[in-house]
Amino acid sequence: MDDGAQAGGGRTITYEPAIDGLRALSIVGVLLFHACATSSLPGWFRGGNLGVSVFFTLSGFLITTLLVTEFERHGRIDLARFWTRRIRRLAPASLTVIGLVVLLSATDWFDLRRSDAWAAVWSVTNWHVIAGGQDRLLQTIVGPLGPTWSLAVEEQFYVLLAVGVWLATRTGRPVRTIAIGASIAVAASIALANSVSDWSPRLEFGTDVRAAELAVGCLLAITLHGRRDRLASRPGVGDAVGVASIAGLIVLFLTAGTAPWLLRGGHVLVALVSAAAITGVLAHGHLHRTLAITPLVAVGRWSYALYLVHWPVFLVLTEDRTGLDGVALVAVKIAAAAVLAVAVHLLVEQPIRGLRTPTRPTVLAWIGASALVSVLAFTLP
Repeated sequence: MDDGAQAGGGRTITYEPAIDGLRALSIVGVLLFHACATSSLPGWFRGGNLGVSVFFTLSGFLITTLLVTEFERHGRIDLARFWTRRIRRLAPASLTVIGLVVLLSATDWFDLRRSDAWAAVWSVTNWHVIAGGQDRLLQTIVGPLGPTWSLAVEEQFYVLLAVGVWLATRTGRPVRTIAIGASIAVAASIALANSVSDWSPRLEFGTDVRAAELAVGCLLAITLHGRRDRLASRPGVGDAVGVASIAGLIVLFLTAGTAPWLLRGGHVLVALVSAAAITGVLAHGHLHRTLAITPLVAVGRWSYALYLVHWPVFLVLTEDRTGLDGVALVAVKIAAAAVLAVAVHLLVEQPIRGLRTPTRPTVLAWIGASALVSVLAFTLP
């Protein structure tokens, strides 16, 4: 859910505000899906959870673009600097929200197990859900930190992607090697989705079976590498592709739900539609200008904080506590989540992200803060 990577004093890749606009559409889908499901409107926006898939493809595209651009400019990829940026970008807000949830679990607001908190801290919630089996599935995934499963998938993939691209730069044709590796990842992911298990949570939360969506983003980055100017010269075609793709995503958000075909490789179709939408945005036509309007860009920039805080907020604002239901409750939940997300964004995300601390202090601070929240979680039953 990154919104532009930086190196040194400037950006490594050009910031595209319309990409934040696309993020806004995706996070709104997720918010409406969860808000409606917890407000006596379970049939509404039943496919909004696919906003997560869009985020996966965006992440694969942006991180690959970042790494390839860095290699071309400097002749190498600095993995230490890469991880320093990722830690500053992702860890502060995540650990802040997890810590607050742990503290509030002393009240009757949340039912959180210490193992769920530990899994969220160390970015393994997806495999924690799988390892817990059917008996503990709902307690974890519907718990206040359940949505961190998708953040875990992304962060695990970042490790594989960064190392993979670094290794590819040791070959004679790194861009081609990355493309081959990403293509293999897509094919392997689809094969695993149709063979590794018949248990739906394994197919929904496994990093291996969801890797294809991120790998499609990698392939898009390679496909557009060096061709962005040519793409921008055909805004009409880009608009047609982009508008059709976003219309397709909206239809999926409204109707797809948890259709069985999604778990058997169907998420790759969503990723391809997402890739087409990204391509349309980068053509810099009317679609780009529409998605780059200030309100959408703002929501897109808050999307990471929104994703972190929304589910705990939704669990607190129940029908019993608020006396509301239906559309009114949905509106209150989303407004409350937005207020808290903006606070996290302005008070935690942005100040720490703007620091230029060296790698060693950054890593030590991350390990120390993670250990502190883990110890705090030890007090949970």
